[in-house]
Amino acid sequence: MGDVEIRQVQYFIAVAEELNFTRAAQRLAMTQPALSRAIRALERNIGAALLVRTPQGVALTSAGRVMLDEGRSLMAQAAEMTEQVRGAADRHDVITVTSPGCDASLLDLLVRSYNDTAPARPAQAAVGTPEDQLERLRSGRADVALWRAALRDPGLDSVVLKHEPCRVLVSDRHRLAGKDMVSVADLADEPLVRWAGTGSPSADPGLWPAGLPGRPGPEVSDGLQMLAVVRLGQACSLAVPQGDDTAAEGTCSIRLVDGPLVPLRLVWSREFMTPDVRLFVRHAAAYFRACRENASGPRGPRRQLQ
Repeated sequence: MGDVEIRQVQYFIAVAEELNFTRAAQRLAMTQPALSRAIRALERNIGAALLVRTPQGVALTSAGRVMLDEGRSLMAQAAEMTEQVRGAADRHDVITVTSPGCDASLLDLLVRSYNDTAPARPAQAAVGTPEDQLERLRSGRADVALWRAALRDPGLDSVVLKHEPCRVLVSDRHRLAGKDMVSVADLADEPLVRWAGTGSPSADPGLWPAGLPGRPGPEVSDGLQMLAVVRLGQACSLAVPQGDDTAAEGTCSIRLVDGPLVPLRLVWSREFMTPDVRLFVRHAAAYFRACRENASGPRGPRRQLQ
C-alpha cells in the first residue's frame, strides 16, 4: 500500500457524494478519465475497493462508507489547520491592540503614536467588549489590551500606564448636577447602579475597602442601560474620565474628590509575549510618561518615542 494524498481524498468524496463520475468530474473541473485514474490509484494505495461501478452509476462498499466518513473528517481538520496557520501568520504581521469601545479614542492615539515610529511590525486597533478582552489575550487573538479592572489571571502580565480619578455620573436634573466636585459622603443616600458581569472598573470592590458608596440601585448589563438609568434619575454611576470627559447628553460627570484612583493597565499574555509586543509595551509606557511630563494628557502634543 502507498501513501494516500489529500487530493485523492477530495476526489473520492466528490464521487461518493454524487454517486456519478460524470457529475463529480464536472464538480471538480476535471475530466472523467483523470478522475477515474485518481480513484483507482486511491484504491490501490488503500488496498481495498471503495466503489462498485455499475451501468446505473456508483455505489459505496463498506470500506467506501468508512472512507467517506473519515475523509470528511480529514478535510475538516485540514481546513481548520489552514485557518489556524493563516491566523498565526496574520498575528505575526501586526500587533493587535484591543480595548472596550469606551476607550476607542485612547486606543487609536496609542496605536497611531506607535506606528509613527515605523516599527517592523505595526500595530492595529481592535475594539471589543470588557467581557471578551482577556479571553482574546489568552487565545492569542489579541496581543495587548487596555484594561481598567482588577487583574487576577496568573497567565497575564501588565503595566500600569496611569491612574485616573473616579467620577460620578448623574442626571442633569439631579441635585448634584452642576457641582465641580462631590465627596463620598454626598452619595450616602444615593442609589448606585449595580453591574452584571464585568461591570464598571470604578466599582471594583478592590478599590473600595470600606465598601461602595451609596446604596444598591438598578442592575445594568451594558453602557447604554447605565446611561438610560442615569438619565431617568433612577441612580448614579461611578465612572472614569473618557476622552475629553464630555458627559453624554442628559447627564453630568462630576469628580469624586475622595474616591479611589482607577488604574489604566496594558495587559498581555505571558505565553504569547514576543520581542515586538515587548517593544509596544515599552513604547506605551514611555508615551504616557511623556504625557505626564508635558502635563498635556493623551490628547496634547505628541513626540516620537523610540
